[in-house]
Parts: sequence; C-alpha cells; structure tokens
Amino acid sequence: MMKIGLTYLYVIFKCGYPHSVRDTLTVLPEIQKLGFHYLEIEGLGPSHLLSLNKDRRAVRDALDNCGLHVHNFCVIDPDLVSGDTARRKKAIDRFKIGAELGDFLQAETLHLASYAPPVRYLGAKPYQLGKSKKYGFPGQAQIQVPRGFKWQPVWKALVDSTRECADIAAKKGKTVLMEARVCEVICSPDSLLRLIEHVDRPNFKANFDTGHFSAQRENVVLALEKLRGQFANIHVADNNPIDTEHLPLGDGLIDWKEFFRVLKGMNYDGYLGLDMGTNGLVNGYRKSVARIRSIAADLKFTVEV
Repeated sequence: MMKIGLTYLYVIFKCGYPHSVRDTLTVLPEIQKLGFHYLEIEGLGPSHLLSLNKDRRAVRDALDNCGLHVHNFCVIDPDLVSGDTARRKKAIDRFKIGAELGDFLQAETLHLASYAPPVRYLGAKPYQLGKSKKYGFPGQAQIQVPRGFKWQPVWKALVDSTRECADIAAKKGKTVLMEARVCEVICSPDSLLRLIEHVDRPNFKANFDTGHFSAQRENVVLALEKLRGQFANIHVADNNPIDTEHLPLGDGLIDWKEFFRVLKGMNYDGYLGLDMGTNGLVNGYRKSVARIRSIAADLKFTVEV
C-alpha cells in the first residue's frame, strides 16, 4: 500500500524559510484538517534543528494530538559538505542530534541534501537559508568558477560526510536518503547512482523527486528504472521543464499513469510526499490526492492518506 503524505514544503510556504518551532506547531492542526496523517519534518539549519530538539516533547505531543506520523526527518546543514574538515565535524555532531531527534519522532528515514557547489554565485545562492524568508525553486544559477577550484575535493567531502551520516543512522536502524535538486552537486538520477556507489552503505538510498528530475529534463518514468531498487522515498509534484516550479499533479507534463504503472510493478509500498509550492496551496493538494486515487483505482493498487 502506498501512503500519501506531505513534505515539509507545506509548512515552509505557510511560515517562511526559516521559521520558528511555534510556527510548525501552529500548522500541524491545519494538516490534520486537510485529512493527512503522514508528514516530513526538517531541521532548517543549526538554530532551528536545536530548537526542535529542545522542544522535542512539545513537537511529539502536538503530532500525536493531530494523529500525524513523521516518517522522514531532514537535517538541513550546508556545513555537512564543507571543505573545512573542522566545520564538517561540527556539522556531523549536529547530524547526530538530528538522528536522535528523528528517532524520537519515530521517523523511518533521515534525509540529506548535497547543496550548491562552492563557487561564486552572481545571483542568489540556491536554497540559501537566512537571507530571506521566501523559498523558491531556483533555475539555472549564473556562476563564476574561482581560480584554483577543483571538483574532486567537493565530491570527496560529500561522499565522506554522507558515509558518516549513514553509519550514524545505521546504529539506530535508519535509512539515509539523498535528494537530487536542481543546481546542487547531486541533481540527477545518474549523479545519485554514482554517489550511492561511492558511499557504499546498504542503508543509503535515493529520495526520488519527480519535480526536480523533470526540471532537469529527465524522463521521470525512465528515471524510475534507473533508480530501481535504489530509492526508499518519493516526492511527487508535477512540472513543466520550462522552469523548476513544483505543480499539482495534472498541471505539468509528467505522464502520471505510466509513472504509477511502473511504480506498481516495482511493488513500491512506501510514501508519496506531495511536494508542491504553488499558489492555491490547499486546492493543489486536494487535486493531487484525487488524481492519485483515480489512477490507483484504474490500475488497481491501494493508497491511503
């Protein structure tokens, strides 16, 4: 049975990027009223992560009161891939706190990102925390490559950090996920496969993100086959590859019937996190749930919300 839930984008678009723990608690009853039971939560940088951890009991109580299950906990901390080993070590220590918190919230998986490469950005750096309360899906970033820049140290820092995080998670019986995002070091199914090979840990898997893959002009259905057996969570949003917007299902160009036909054939029984950030947020989520249910009825597989 596939389970439809919400990614943390719902909270981010309601409350800003970043926001307070109080903001998170305020939105949980709204999610309950929408009829959802499954949710992802993110620690948006060190300060927000530590605040979540400090108020973990209140967060857990609020989740329980709303009948919400956190299945995936994401630690957002760009220092995890820093070329400065001292900064990276401190970030790994914070990931340990995130792993403890994710375990306390009963999350099955822990979630990572690869972040934008350490080059000079002529505009805003993608997914930058703290500069603005607004969140957007970046398009192609305009950059300048610094003198002396080398790719291999960037890749090694990502591999080493991801491997350490996977080992930390393994002690708690958790799977670690990596999400591919436009403009980041990991941005495609093929870069995910390469990272999985280099990290070489059985509990390290991909987070399959339909919106980002489409925005990269990947064939999303073919990407499923590329990552067969290598993903352990799915973010679903539609997309028209003229931009990077994550749209309600049916508003973009992804062939959803074929996507779910192939997914059913893989016997996938995990989570489908609705990952939209458009205006008309509530209607977009309802429309997407209805679309998935219609396809499920046609293809004869079961979903729950």
